[in-house]
Amino acid sequence: MKRVNLFLIVFLAVSTISFSQVFNEAKSNLMGVMQPVGGWINAGHNDALDVLLMGDNYVHDNQKIVSQLAKNSLNREFVRVKNGFPPLHRGASATGDFDDDGDDDIIMTGLSRGNQVIIRLYRNDGPFHFTPIKDYFTPVTDGSIDWGDFDNDGDLDLIITGKEYNNKLSTKIYRNDKGIFSEMDFGIPGVYQGSVDWGDYDKDGDLDILITGNVGGKPYTAIYKYDNGRYAKLAQTMVQLWESEAKWGDLNNDGNLDFFISGADKNGNPVAYAYKNELNLVFKGVPVNVRPLKRATVDLGDYDADGDLDILMSGESLERSYTLVYRNNLGFSFEDIVAGLPGVANGLAQWGDYDHDGDLDILLAGITICYDFIGTVYTNNTDPPAKIEENPLFVDTFQAERCGPYYYYVFSSCYCDPYGDGDGVAYHMYISNIHKQYKSYELNYKFNGILIKTVPNWGDADRGYRTSNAFETREEAVAARQQVIESYQAEEYKVHFINW
Repeated sequence: MKRVNLFLIVFLAVSTISFSQVFNEAKSNLMGVMQPVGGWINAGHNDALDVLLMGDNYVHDNQKIVSQLAKNSLNREFVRVKNGFPPLHRGASATGDFDDDGDDDIIMTGLSRGNQVIIRLYRNDGPFHFTPIKDYFTPVTDGSIDWGDFDNDGDLDLIITGKEYNNKLSTKIYRNDKGIFSEMDFGIPGVYQGSVDWGDYDKDGDLDILITGNVGGKPYTAIYKYDNGRYAKLAQTMVQLWESEAKWGDLNNDGNLDFFISGADKNGNPVAYAYKNELNLVFKGVPVNVRPLKRATVDLGDYDADGDLDILMSGESLERSYTLVYRNNLGFSFEDIVAGLPGVANGLAQWGDYDHDGDLDILLAGITICYDFIGTVYTNNTDPPAKIEENPLFVDTFQAERCGPYYYYVFSSCYCDPYGDGDGVAYHMYISNIHKQYKSYELNYKFNGILIKTVPNWGDADRGYRTSNAFETREEAVAARQQVIESYQAEEYKVHFINW
């Protein structure tokens, strides 16, 4: 993997609101990975959460796909142990007690080291001993898995989405009859690069389906209601997204399942929405003050133990990758706690109380904008009140923007052949002129749109964009922009000016 040199901008030293560190890194002994498969799992000792983390890493441009199982030592440390799971990436996994014996079994699917699409269900037969069972399932990549008893017979069934070996997209439900799985056809479209989640939104006692992703060239989001042994698509207008994840959750504590979704629209722009479950079982889209991310992972959980669901999410904006924690203030109001977690792309972020102290910790994996591979557990310490910190070195662009408008510029770089003119692959840097920003992300969207229209080989929002800090005067912004240009030129980048 080619490393691209990135340069820090000197930010203004102004006052802003910051928070004491809520999440601190635990000792996990895990290799960082991207395109991960895995998550929290109770491997069968002391009712503690352990970690299964698979995925790919690059060392000197050489790909390495790994399989890691780390035992929770109960003293804020995880120790890697041997495991018989195949190394996978670009897949999905889910834990659930399919045989009703009181422990976590696990199913996983994805690409192996030999580029083979495989799927395995493992029965938990004791501490760190998992036995593969009969293969009932069609393997997929870039998919999603969820356990749930859709037929109300007392055992867990499966829903699996993704891309099969022949590039066919599928969404399949497997009914569990005392450990024997049978494929059911409900006519639900196949998706990949998305998610699927079971939940009883209408409180009729059975599981409905929330699904999002790529249906073969277009974004898709839908709800399927289970009724009289069939799934029927809900006639509901909602945002259509891919590179997305959607999760059910009662976001306003009214007893009804709402949902939260983040991903990319058809133009590649990040979008995030909450949908409120109205009493007439219609979902109302609610714009939320949450940074929208594409290639998103989303998890809902009560990290601060105040009785409502908070948001953990990771993925990419138009300028860079993020990992964010939003505190739920009810009324569909969410507050960024500025958790200080490394922003990751092609990753996962999951809540889990591994240390049994009553608050939710975080498992995080993926790749940062500086090409660092992350595979880390973060311990939730407390939820201290906000305090004012004077003269910090760095300031968040869009926190400053709320009091603006201020002056900004946008830039992006790549190691690529953007014009396909036979000049060969090279380092390119694109930078905008100076603008005021009145609405969050509007400069990024404008910059992205111009690039797509004017640069032949520039894909739809497939590069990382970086927005400058907020500058109080145009002169300060011009000076900082010139420093950035000179830094890239010194590294022999070809600089292109995007002016409007």
